[in-house]
Amino acid sequence: MTEEKKNLSISGSGSAPGGCYEDVKISGSGKIQGDLICSSININGSGRITGDAKASNVMISGSAVIEKRLIAESIIINGSCKAEEDVSGERIQINGRGKVLGSIHGENVRVSGILSVDGDLEAEEVVAEGPVKIGGLCSAERIDITLSGMASHIKEIGCGTLNVHSRFTSALFGQLLNAFSKRKLIADTIEGDNIVLEDTEAKVVRGNHVSIGAGCSIGRVYYKSDYKKDDKATVQSAVKE
Repeated sequence: MTEEKKNLSISGSGSAPGGCYEDVKISGSGKIQGDLICSSININGSGRITGDAKASNVMISGSAVIEKRLIAESIIINGSCKAEEDVSGERIQINGRGKVLGSIHGENVRVSGILSVDGDLEAEEVVAEGPVKIGGLCSAERIDITLSGMASHIKEIGCGTLNVHSRFTSALFGQLLNAFSKRKLIADTIEGDNIVLEDTEAKVVRGNHVSIGAGCSIGRVYYKSDYKKDDKATVQSAVKE
């Protein structure tokens, strides 16, 4: 006979041991000591998990610290979350602020808040409408980056299709935004099949079809099939391979 899993709820200030649970909710200030395996994690207050956290669904609307790995099918961060090791998930949505000291491995990663990853970001699809900082390689079949008020920094990009574009703004607001912000993507190397860039600074861009749009400053471009450059872009050299 299978033992029924219990729910765990911390509504005030307290701590609980790790283990296997059904639903875990922290609405006050709670600490879970050790590894946690459960169906769902819901943190509305302040939560800390000192071990690995494994769940089907994770929802963080308050603030959370995961001291080891975070593994889930669905991860939604509306508040703030710091993961001190790797994060893995099929669907990862960052609406608030996420900081990962390891790497992210996912299927679909979407960022409308702020995401910082010390290691690599590997996914099938990455869609970022907020600023991202990736210390290693950002690798995906499709990457779509919308630049807004803050600069995004990605050391290396490897992809099938990359589209980097600036958010549409009115003429007056655009002038104010350009005067007070650094709305751009900064990368060392970009490599992919189809590459379309705006407002991007990169040392090397290598691709099959390459389009360098307005506001770009590129060191070297290597292309196989076709190459386009906007008059408002700077490219030091372009070589057909």
